Amino acid sequence: MSRQEFLQRLRAALTGEVSGSVVEENIRYYDEYISTEVRLGSGEEEVIASIGDPRLIAKTIIEVGGNAGSSADKESYYDSYSGQSENVYEEPDSSRHRGVHYIDLNKWYWKVLGVAVFILFFFLVASIVTGIFSLLMPLMGPIFLVLLIFWFIRGMKR
Repeated sequence: MSRQEFLQRLRAALTGEVSGSVVEENIRYYDEYISTEVRLGSGEEEVIASIGDPRLIAKTIIEVGGNAGSSADKESYYDSYSGQSENVYEEPDSSRHRGVHYIDLNKWYWKVLGVAVFILFFFLVASIVTGIFSLLMPLMGPIFLVLLIFWFIRGMKR
């Protein structure tokens, strides 16, 4: 699908459902996004395919748009949809990955979680090994005795 077809479908799905300013804001956003990605080397059809179905996007905008328009002090739908949030870590050069979020695994709580998982894994393996030994220990005496007798008898034949 072409850029114009995508934008027409999005406009048609939004018209009458949200205010005209929300429609224009989102049409402008997606037009700029597609243009930016094409300038960066992606194909237009590839970019549009990665965005998704315009009707699904319109449904999301309609669901969020009804609440966002009630106050001028609230963040706009554009800001909430494009992923501009203080609680999300994004790579420094994320202009090409708008809307894609990255989790910083170098935070202290991820390191503590990793150590805790390692310790749990160690104790799980140790428990399994000691359980196997505890099951085999009553059999070790008779097995050792049979091997000793076999060794002794074999030694006498020579």
